[in-house]
Amino acid sequence: MLLRVLGPFEAESDGGDAVALGGPRQRAVLAMLVLARGEVVSVDRLVEQLWRGEAPPRAVASLQAYVSNLRRLLEPDREPRAPARLLVTAPPGYAVRLPDGAVDAWRFETLLAQARVARADDPERAGRLLRAGLGLWRGPAYAEFAEQPWAQPEVTRLEELRFVARELLLDVRLRMGDAAEAVAEAEAMTRQFPLREESWRLLALALWRTGRQGDALAALRRARAVLVEELGLDPGPALVAVEAAILGQRLDVLLPSPAAPEARVTRQPAPVPPLEPDEVFVGRHAELARLRRAATATADGPRVAVVSGEAGAGKSSLLAHLRQELVAAGWTTVAGRCPEVEGAPPAWAWVEMLRQLAGVVPPAELAPEVAPLLGDTDRGPAGDVTAGRFRLHRAVVAWLGAAAAERPLAVLLDDLHAADSETLLLLTSAVELTDAAVLFVVALRPGDNPGRLAATMAALARRSPERLHLGGLAAPDVERLVGSVARTPVDPETVAALTARTGGNPFYVRESARLLAAEGALVATSEVPEGVRDVLRRRLSRLPETAVALLRLAAVVGREADVAILVAAADGDESGVLDALDAGLVAGLLAEPSPGRVRFPHDLVRDTIYTDLSHLRRARLHARVADAIRALRPDDHSALAHHYARAASPDTARLAVDYAIRAADLAERRYAHDSAAELLTHALEAAGTVAGDRAALRIDLMGRLLRAQARAGAVAAARDTRARAVDLAVAEGRDELLVAAFTAWTVATPWAIRAYGVVDRRIVDLLARLLRRSELPPVDRCRLLEALSSELDGESDPRGPEAGREALAISRGLADPELRGLGLAARLRTMRYDREAPQRRELARELRQLATEHGLVTYDWLAEQVLSQAAAALNEPHEVRASVARQETMAGTYQLNEALVVTLGTRGALAHIAGDFAAAQRHYDDAADHMRRQGSLHADAFHYFASASLLISQRRLREHLAATRLARAALGPLIDDLLALALIDDGRVEEARTVPLGGYPYRPDYFQSALLTVRAMVIMALDRADLAQPVIDALLPVRDQLAGFSSTTVAMRPVALTLGELFRLRGDTDEAARHFALAADVARRWDSPHWLAEARAALGR
Repeated sequence: MLLRVLGPFEAESDGGDAVALGGPRQRAVLAMLVLARGEVVSVDRLVEQLWRGEAPPRAVASLQAYVSNLRRLLEPDREPRAPARLLVTAPPGYAVRLPDGAVDAWRFETLLAQARVARADDPERAGRLLRAGLGLWRGPAYAEFAEQPWAQPEVTRLEELRFVARELLLDVRLRMGDAAEAVAEAEAMTRQFPLREESWRLLALALWRTGRQGDALAALRRARAVLVEELGLDPGPALVAVEAAILGQRLDVLLPSPAAPEARVTRQPAPVPPLEPDEVFVGRHAELARLRRAATATADGPRVAVVSGEAGAGKSSLLAHLRQELVAAGWTTVAGRCPEVEGAPPAWAWVEMLRQLAGVVPPAELAPEVAPLLGDTDRGPAGDVTAGRFRLHRAVVAWLGAAAAERPLAVLLDDLHAADSETLLLLTSAVELTDAAVLFVVALRPGDNPGRLAATMAALARRSPERLHLGGLAAPDVERLVGSVARTPVDPETVAALTARTGGNPFYVRESARLLAAEGALVATSEVPEGVRDVLRRRLSRLPETAVALLRLAAVVGREADVAILVAAADGDESGVLDALDAGLVAGLLAEPSPGRVRFPHDLVRDTIYTDLSHLRRARLHARVADAIRALRPDDHSALAHHYARAASPDTARLAVDYAIRAADLAERRYAHDSAAELLTHALEAAGTVAGDRAALRIDLMGRLLRAQARAGAVAAARDTRARAVDLAVAEGRDELLVAAFTAWTVATPWAIRAYGVVDRRIVDLLARLLRRSELPPVDRCRLLEALSSELDGESDPRGPEAGREALAISRGLADPELRGLGLAARLRTMRYDREAPQRRELARELRQLATEHGLVTYDWLAEQVLSQAAAALNEPHEVRASVARQETMAGTYQLNEALVVTLGTRGALAHIAGDFAAAQRHYDDAADHMRRQGSLHADAFHYFASASLLISQRRLREHLAATRLARAALGPLIDDLLALALIDDGRVEEARTVPLGGYPYRPDYFQSALLTVRAMVIMALDRADLAQPVIDALLPVRDQLAGFSSTTVAMRPVALTLGELFRLRGDTDEAARHFALAADVARRWDSPHWLAEARAALGR
């Protein structure tokens, strides 16, 4: 049996006959199982993906029928009742068991891997292998499923490998002297994917090889221009090296020869903590073998493994054994754990891992860029924080690549479920950008923080990870573990009782076995506590009170503690403290990972002890620990901020605030803005009891907090923080504090920072009053004007555009490029998207140039967004699509979450224009999901409007009637016209007549033409010609546009089509015909078949 996925999904029997695989869903089942490559796919997952979350009542029965049919098709000669060999049942679902050559994609990957090995020594063989592999492709991978979310990661991966194979084949041709033929192919590849530097390098080499030295240099200049224009980046080292070689006539680059073995610097591997001497490794050998295979596979590129399991399942033990094996095999390994307790510095797991790596492979010239993660800088982020984060992530990826070039590298990241946002973002960058021999292994609890982990898990999924779930141990493994820990034979009845009670959880089993050793087998058969926490409490009750007191103090410190800190914070003398720690070590409730440090063997131990403390006792212990750290490690700002904040005392409030500010500064240097926001929130709580000018202190803290929230993407929270600061300043009656509150917001955002159509008149009046002051410094005045322009964004109030114009004028006289960008953004915001497109385009180009010169990524993206809006208003489809592609690249490269949402909205609008309503709805659903996860103010309203626009085009708005009633209740008369149209579509015309029509004044913004289109539809449906003229007057200036599309996120039919219908309603048939013809022209220009059909039909009536 041969399955073909590199093109149309087909099957071929061993005799060469085509096998009909059935209907779409049945074919999709087999495709999902093939895509899993032998891994079990659960029934729940298959049902969810087949019916996209809307499974019918008998979905499982249908799935079983599909599987039965596929088994008959794949194994027609199988005897009745004989077990299936190719499509097998494996709880909790199904899997395919196919040989490596049974799927053309697997054959292709094997041929590619063999070609990579042969390229240097036998280029002729490598060429044959590559041509054979590329010959397997008959079209896009998984062609009929390419738009399905479950297939997209694999499709993307295979298409990337296809392009890699093409590049390798070019390289082979050059090695064999076939440069002339390679030129044409390289030219085609650079046009197809202009951002791939390897294609440009090969083109330059091919041109040089054919004697076209000038053309080669010209190609490199084109590459540089493309990279600067699209990404704002200079060419990488490979292109720079080729250019230098051409200019210096270094023929070794021109005439590559089989690679000689490179001289390698041998370094000692980083020390690895030893395993616990009494630790027994049971029940996980199969999982360890799978991780070994994943490590071996890194010879062909990076690999990812995801280890999941509940608390105590043995994830950390598995990673520790893997690390020991890899080090013994000559690997460089680094390991980090995401702390599950508060008070750890941001991105701590990466700090741990990179410090280990620095001891083996120093960062060399990358040291300045990675300094924030090594603790080697006190500088705050300079310039644009988005660009700074990108440089940091790129430097880490380059460092990992350099380390992997010397010896294979393993990056082991434990407790990923507890990771902060910067840890997750850096992992995403590392996994997506690394192409070296690196094994990434992450371990997590699957049910913890799934929303926060969603984007990272999606990035890992794109690397087709090895997934390992650790369940409970089987009875024989429980018996071995219990016998080893209790150090006595255990009878089968006790083993059975323990297995049933613990579910085979290794940590629970181990703790129960220790209780057994202390209290006898009777406990296991009749008194085993119901939960692991009860087991721990029972074991604690057997310890001396002094030992329990020390364990409580250690639990307050965290998962791991410095003995010196415990001695300084404890009541007794050092000897008594050490005796108490010995008791904890003997009982197995503490471990000694290194001299002078103790560690709880599991978070469950620490959590149980800590949560059993009263709030009063916790606060006093935190204060003692904070004083000890301050005396011994005064630079540990994160720990000091954590402990002083929880000491909850007026005596420690000032210290809590000071250290929180210092710790937040550290978080900002590591681009961990959510961690900074959390620290500053604690500082605000403590500031309420600080003596002195409390109001000024609190407003300063709120300014810091709102900037951190805005940078973290929590715009709604940042606006709330600003409102609190304004309220406090007003209550204090101090204008200088009010100016500070308003000017604290320095972060550009793609979306409005207030609810659509809602103007806070109090805020506007306060800003207007401040702006009447004559003594304001230019910087403060510019920021206040920008704030006013933001509050009046899209409104008819003339003060908005006036503020934008003045902000721009002031900013042009300032030296700070960010303030100049702020002024341009303020002006752009206050211009009509639909009526001032040429002027907005001119300013956007100015903003883009400024952003490119000074590395202001956020403003660079904002400029690109404005350029796409201008192109939409000017009917330039090609430019819109090109601009959106650039925006997507920037959003992905720099991890701009809000920007990603905007591009999803534009993709939805473009799909709507093309008539692909299902794809448009998917894009809009994805955008809304992203917005909700970010806490956006606009998520529900945007999703409603976008979905309504699609249903209107399909004449199905009646399906949205219930949602429209809810939107009317939430948003008020803004929804009146939509409600009337939905009622009309539902046949409730008389009820529609009761809805106020034509009275609500729409904002003169990017959605006005779309909303007026809805109003016009109601006017025509109700035959209200008397209401047509105001709508005609408002729409005539934008007659040649798609309604609402100057926003680039929502599109409705051509404005001219609506105008034609209004003119016909009024009896002006000549004007109607002219506008119907214009509508047809606009629809044709945008390649919109459904709107073109409407316009032609209108012309024919």
